[in-house]
Amino acid sequence: MLQFPLADQAQPADEAQPACADENPDWWFDEAQYRRGKRVCRDCPVRERCLAQALGSGEPLGVWGGLTPAERAALPDAVVVPLRPRRW
Repeated sequence: MLQFPLADQAQPADEAQPACADENPDWWFDEAQYRRGKRVCRDCPVRERCLAQALGSGEPLGVWGGLTPAERAALPDAVVVPLRPRRW
């Protein structure tokens, strides 16, 4: 299972800390509490990093980056197509 971003690392005082760090972890893994967890995620300074971590690892459980497993699964897959350099 993934750790919340930065939760297991000491960070400099000026580094953003996850809003969930001092909250009840059940809010993110109990479907009946998802709304509560999403509310905390809404204004989290590391929300994008958290979501990217969950998407990158295929995390199947819990609210990550403000999205439930079903919401993450509904996101379209992104495909990066490299651009060819222009020839003048």
